[in-house]
Amino acid sequence: MATHLPGHKWLELKRELMEKWHELTENDLERTRGNAQSIVDLLEKKVGMAIEDASERFAEIASRYHLYDEPEERPPKMTEEKKEKILELRPKKPANRDRKPKNNFRA
Repeated sequence: MATHLPGHKWLELKRELMEKWHELTENDLERTRGNAQSIVDLLEKKVGMAIEDASERFAEIASRYHLYDEPEERPPKMTEEKKEKILELRPKKPANRDRKPKNNFRA
């Protein structure tokens, strides 16, 4: 969900929400920062709607503004320029503590 919404669309959405539900104030909606779940929670608390109903009605209104549309996932285009990189894993060389002691060690 978007938390930072384009200015003019957010203003239009706020206006429509306040016209539809007079219990909502501009300050109430500003505190939500445009977060869809926060707006639905606000409708539940201030208007007294069931959460499912509030979610459906808000989604219906918000869909006209295309603020919360999920971007389409497009598969990345593979071009000939981009070749698949293969990561080659090599075992680490043993650290000094892993080496066997030398036979000619004198104490």
